[in-house]
Amino acid sequence: MITKVPVVVVGGSANALGVLRSLTHCDLTLLCDSLDAPAWSSRYGRKILVANTRAATVVKDLVQLATECTWAHRPVLVLTEEKTVVHVSAARTQLQSLYEFLLCPEPLLSDLQSKAGFQDRASSAGSPVPRGVVLEGEGSLPRIQALQYPCVLKPLEQDPIYAQHFKKAYKVSSAADVVALYRDIEPIMPRMIVQEWLEGEDSDIYFCLGFYDNDSQLVGETFTGRKVRSWPLQVGGTASCTSAPEAAAELTRLTSDFVRATGFVGQIGMEFKKDRLRGAFYMIEPTVGRTDYQHEIATLSGCNVLTMMVAYLSRQPVPGCGSYREVIWYDEIADANALEHGARNSLFLDRTRVSAVWRVSDPLPTITDLWRRIKNRLRRLLGG
Repeated sequence: MITKVPVVVVGGSANALGVLRSLTHCDLTLLCDSLDAPAWSSRYGRKILVANTRAATVVKDLVQLATECTWAHRPVLVLTEEKTVVHVSAARTQLQSLYEFLLCPEPLLSDLQSKAGFQDRASSAGSPVPRGVVLEGEGSLPRIQALQYPCVLKPLEQDPIYAQHFKKAYKVSSAADVVALYRDIEPIMPRMIVQEWLEGEDSDIYFCLGFYDNDSQLVGETFTGRKVRSWPLQVGGTASCTSAPEAAAELTRLTSDFVRATGFVGQIGMEFKKDRLRGAFYMIEPTVGRTDYQHEIATLSGCNVLTMMVAYLSRQPVPGCGSYREVIWYDEIADANALEHGARNSLFLDRTRVSAVWRVSDPLPTITDLWRRIKNRLRRLLGG
């Protein structure tokens, strides 16, 4: 009898939903903090509701889960949210006796979760990154004069209050634009970064997903993909993406060189942009210790990097990639918004489109969301 590997997934977004769908061969448990989250309604995995997967209390929830369950082996822990990584890292000594996971040491982990820290680490490693200036108050503004414009202005770390008031990033055409924007942003988020803009479209943004062992050696294979569209246009997150095998060798080399130079271990998704003027790839930012929003594109394309990670952590033979498939993964709402606002609709038209949420084999996340929208609409119409 083959025993399924126990896996605990933390989070509830479409990211976590993609993880569940990528690991259906495992004994899945989902820690989620919302009944409305897409992953909560999935047919896959046992569901446990907790107060907040992004708060420090998630450590207590994980400890309680481990003491109450009777797994034959320690479960593999898969994280899907940045704040969760912070709390698990702080409690890693306690949690490593209960779960199988691999996080790089501090302060490297914190540095790579910060745009300023990553800029410093990548520059020291000799990795290709665009020039940038970190803003930590109005006294930092004179240094932006040395940059070549246009540039992009963005926060150094994720912050929910910032997200309520401002865009994820701003494309700015001059130092004066930076000054004007920064004076509005500084009271809420004083720590920002201004980076030189890399010329290209959203489809020139690539990513390399992989997992590295305690010796910073690649486990199994990487998966390389590229965005098709972003939302908001040019400065937003992934609206749709696909595989990019033509860039795999170069981006795997650049990512692995960075990993070895910094001593990184664990899960990483490195984002790149290909500058059309220079014809070269530049690192933009990494996602570390957790899955990327669009991580499932690897599975859909035939290269299940999550299965490789789980196999390694559970001390089983690590599989390779399967048969290659040309697929586009897309976020229904974000991709529709991108197209409505002028994004190109002429790329990869011959590839099969697969929704981030809707699946015939797992329909409840979409049905539940649709029913909730209908109820909210009726409530507004009836004045309730």
